[in-house]
Amino acid sequence: MFTPGRARKPASRVKERESYGGGEVAATPKSVVPLPYVAPSRALPSPWPSPAPNAARPSPAPTVPRASVVRNSDKAATADGNHPVFVCDLPQQLLSSHGDATFATQPEGAVLQGGMDQGSGLSWILQGNQLYVWNNLRSSQRCVLDMPPLGTISTEEKWFVSLVPHWTDENLEVQYKGCSAVSVVMCSSKSLALVYWSDAFSNGDKPAITSMDSEDTSMLDDGSRSSRRASGGWTEGSGTSEVTSIQASATGSQTTCVAIVSRADGELWRFDCCADGVSRERISRDATSSEVGYSIFLSETCSVRRIVWRSPPRGASREFLLLTSQSIECWEVELTLRGNVSKSWVYELSNDKDVMSDFSGQKQVWLLDLQVDEEGEQLVMLTASFSSGSTTYMQYLLHYFSCSSKREPKRKAPPQIILPKAQVEEESFFYSMRLRIGGQPAGSVVILAEDGTATVAHVGRSGAVHLYKFEIVGGDGKVLDASVVPADDGGAWIVLTEQAGVWAIPAKVVLAGRVEPSERNLANHEISYPSINDDRSQHVSGEALALQRSSSEAGDNPDHGMISRPSQDEEAEAIVGRLFQQFLSSGQANEAFEKLLRAGAFERDGDKNVFARSSRALVDTFAKHWASGGGSGLAMVATVSSQLAEKQRRHQQYLNFLAVSKCHVELQNNLRAALNEILEHGEKLASMVALRELNNSRAQLKPASPTMLSQFNGGDMSGAIWDLVQLVGDKARRNNVVLMDRDKMEVFYTRVSGLEDFFWCIQQHAAFLVQRDQAVRVQIERACELANACRTILQVAISYRDTQQAWYPSPEGITPWHCKQNVRSGLWKIATMLLELKVEGDMSEPTLTAEVMRQVEEIADFLLEGYAGAITAKVEREEEYRGLQMEYWTRRDLLLTALQQHAFQVATQNAGRGENAEQQRLSILQKLYAPLIALARRHAAFPSLLQMCTDLDDQKRLRTLMKESMGLKEGRFSRFVFDQCYQQGQYARLLRFGEEFGEEVSAYLEQHPLLLWLHELFLCRFTRASGTLHTLAFSQKSAPLNISHRRRLLQLAKLSALAGGAVGAEEEVSRLEADMDILAVQEVATKLGVLGEDVVQPVQLVEACLNSGSRELTLCAFRVFTSAGSKFCSGNYSLLEQAWLRAVDQDDWLGMKRTSEEEGWTEDHTMQVIQDSLLYQASRHCYGESHLSNFARDVSTESVEKVIAKHPSYSEAGQAMVTAFRLGFYFGSDLPDGSQDGDSEQMVEI
Repeated sequence: MFTPGRARKPASRVKERESYGGGEVAATPKSVVPLPYVAPSRALPSPWPSPAPNAARPSPAPTVPRASVVRNSDKAATADGNHPVFVCDLPQQLLSSHGDATFATQPEGAVLQGGMDQGSGLSWILQGNQLYVWNNLRSSQRCVLDMPPLGTISTEEKWFVSLVPHWTDENLEVQYKGCSAVSVVMCSSKSLALVYWSDAFSNGDKPAITSMDSEDTSMLDDGSRSSRRASGGWTEGSGTSEVTSIQASATGSQTTCVAIVSRADGELWRFDCCADGVSRERISRDATSSEVGYSIFLSETCSVRRIVWRSPPRGASREFLLLTSQSIECWEVELTLRGNVSKSWVYELSNDKDVMSDFSGQKQVWLLDLQVDEEGEQLVMLTASFSSGSTTYMQYLLHYFSCSSKREPKRKAPPQIILPKAQVEEESFFYSMRLRIGGQPAGSVVILAEDGTATVAHVGRSGAVHLYKFEIVGGDGKVLDASVVPADDGGAWIVLTEQAGVWAIPAKVVLAGRVEPSERNLANHEISYPSINDDRSQHVSGEALALQRSSSEAGDNPDHGMISRPSQDEEAEAIVGRLFQQFLSSGQANEAFEKLLRAGAFERDGDKNVFARSSRALVDTFAKHWASGGGSGLAMVATVSSQLAEKQRRHQQYLNFLAVSKCHVELQNNLRAALNEILEHGEKLASMVALRELNNSRAQLKPASPTMLSQFNGGDMSGAIWDLVQLVGDKARRNNVVLMDRDKMEVFYTRVSGLEDFFWCIQQHAAFLVQRDQAVRVQIERACELANACRTILQVAISYRDTQQAWYPSPEGITPWHCKQNVRSGLWKIATMLLELKVEGDMSEPTLTAEVMRQVEEIADFLLEGYAGAITAKVEREEEYRGLQMEYWTRRDLLLTALQQHAFQVATQNAGRGENAEQQRLSILQKLYAPLIALARRHAAFPSLLQMCTDLDDQKRLRTLMKESMGLKEGRFSRFVFDQCYQQGQYARLLRFGEEFGEEVSAYLEQHPLLLWLHELFLCRFTRASGTLHTLAFSQKSAPLNISHRRRLLQLAKLSALAGGAVGAEEEVSRLEADMDILAVQEVATKLGVLGEDVVQPVQLVEACLNSGSRELTLCAFRVFTSAGSKFCSGNYSLLEQAWLRAVDQDDWLGMKRTSEEEGWTEDHTMQVIQDSLLYQASRHCYGESHLSNFARDVSTESVEKVIAKHPSYSEAGQAMVTAFRLGFYFGSDLPDGSQDGDSEQMVEI
């Protein structure tokens, strides 16, 4: 817990979220993009190192059987559990949002915070505008609540959440089975807006009740504020007071509850929440002497720390305790609508001599948190104190008080010192810490820090305090809160994590993993650290989950659980060290392989392998002497350089030992991850040496760079790299108290295996490394200095890998260290920082722009290679990679677009003027684009490749790139070019690509048939073009086509079929002609307004024609029958019968008969009138014009005459009707006599 040498701004990740558990949780906005493990930037100081950042974690599949939380009856079955046990996963909707491919592009404002309710098994997480509430012990109780619109109030603010369980019975068994209902109260930390759900599980789908006070409650009237200042009650800064705590209680009704809210300036508010609405009232609270006087408790931050319930909700009232900067206040609230709130007593710590004696010698004391046991009689308070003398350090203590009835608390025992000497921190860090009590082992507590770590403190039988740090291998998010499993005598601790769900910590795990807090003068040796086993426990029957043993690695002895490494590993590691020393002295390794095989040295892979641990011990060894303090800069440089050189020599000797002893072969074949870890230590050593040399050369070149004199104060002790080295060393010291006396520079150059932290600190502390209040030139120089350091580290590491390639195992499924999240995040931060400075530099420092973009280009190369390596490893391990791939594509296109635009701008500015200006511009652009095209080719950056070829007007290069096999998994580059041409309407250009890419264009145009037939004609595939045109003519999905266009397409299809001359072309032509006839009928119907432009089925077309009443369309209906074929006629016989009867209806046959009799028509006139009838025209069309047609063969004349005989007028005018029909049949007949009779038997009767 050390800070840099000069004042720095808070780290972004530290400020991203403050998670408050139990009845209250507050958090700042944070992106919910899932990140791999990031070692904490701030934490409760611990005597163990952080887990390896590359440890893997199984994906959170919700269908995997889960382990369960233990009841009393199950304790015997789980008594041997030595590992934290997985309890339940996060809600499926939340997991789905984490795995969403679009997730990588979500805005930075997405909020994620969470907490647990003490004693009810309820947990919650707030992400964005959705609140997830679920019961850890009952899978049936879970819901998702949508935040209501809050006007100008954003969900990005801190929100304090309190869950109010409603019990139907107070016995423990009922609590374990779950509460009957849950109310939810949320309060905004800034605006004091309140959101209330009366029953989340039952009425979660109903809108929430909100309370938005019209008055700005964050500002007090001038009178009240001035009076408070006069009395010393609050400080001047209370005008921006924020909420510090919230507690809500049930009132006996499941639809109502009472909430108490405290603010930093000492204000108290009461909210009465019910189904009808929410009312609020400010509680009158006078300033106490503890808030006025100046003492060791004085704080300028806030006077109210926490609210905790003292008693359970029994009766009509309930007591709560208020922790202030110097006192504990007890208040009583009536659990009725607008009930009274009154103060019962005040306990001032400064008036208790016993308590003040505990703080003797301390310069300042902070009261951090307060917790009460279930009976309300035992209080536990967490404090931090500052001591200043010959040495400056912090202490963390637990104070115990007894509090019975209405009396004030009494000091019960001397405080327990959790950490005797720790790093000095700021107040904001102290106040983020939370205390939880009540879990097993009895008397243990959990302390939650702002970085998401949870530390269990337990007092052993000897009276010494032991610590257990809960961490997740792979770093699956922070610990949001902790609680206790309901049980008679206190259950196991359970913790809610940001991404890994809920885990339980059995008492045996805490006992097995205890580590005594370290003093500053402890020996500098590493202590084994705990981690969650990768394998989750097996599922057992019953709704309650049982804590079970999750691994066979821990022995039966509780002192050798999962925390302490198995004795077999320790023995094997000792044997490795002894055999290595023998090899150094004799140059031989006789029977070393057999000895190590018997010792079990080859049983574990990865960083836990004994060979990997021995390698890490070599590269992380501290020197016995270190030139620091008053030592000169040259002495420090010499010490660093000599130490790194010695480590390199030793590591190479270690590799030779592995080769001579034949261990390398076994590692290369069966333990690839362990061997890769060993060789990566060599990479990091080489990179560290190169970084040291870069620093040396930078110090030597200082006089030659007048513009950078402002960054140097002498020697090598300044600059961005120096500041970054201090930050990385400080981070390592915070994570391991045994390093507290070591110099930060020593820690950095010694902890070689943690080189990834170099990039992590860039991402987290960019605002400190390159400060915005500095001159733009200084900012650019510092950013380029960091970029140059990163480039040097990665370049040397990759060069080492290339040189030592024969030593490396097969890379399948292994993610190199320089491809991991920490490194990528740091590189991306530098790249974006340089791009921002480039915009500012264009206006104020244009001469530095070229150097900035050169650094961006080099960083982009390493960053994109890192993404490619990480994605490849995920694919090989068959893990989900889509989210990472989307992030890769987005950042790739952003960087290349920026580089391309800069190159285009430079070429335009330097081209000059005149006739050769364009040629000069293209020549310059060609040189500038060459490395960018190579970079884009390696990473399949299709948009950039196409744009650069377009800028260069280089079609030859474009076609060459299109022929390459780029992006087989993402789609070939040629297909991307086709798609861009189509989207931009460059159809001619797209079709011209068919000259070289015939098959690829054909495959692409399958989804664009409007262009496909043209391409097929170009390829002389006439028959396929005919089929495409035929399909397109009747397609409803293509672009809007009118009937005339469709007929023209059919005509083109007919010509293509004739040109193709394939087998069956005549039949295809006949079908096309029939379809053209049918479309001709619809065209007539369309012109008459009967139908629209959309193609209809033949049945619908006939019905529309017959129902129109039009003489012309009625005749057209017969054209459809003759064109559609025999199957259509036989399948629609009733419709054909209706058509003949409609044809008869079109003429007045009775009137014709009367007129002919009255006027005495001649035979010629009668014939003329009959030929004008529609029946005659229909008969002629169906039979007379083509007696050999399918219709004439399929429909007999006798069947038609039978239909005509059904007409109502047939009895009087039937002879004329039959005459008209027969005349049409025999009109121009070329059939021989008797042929009709002979064929009639084959005709279909209607």
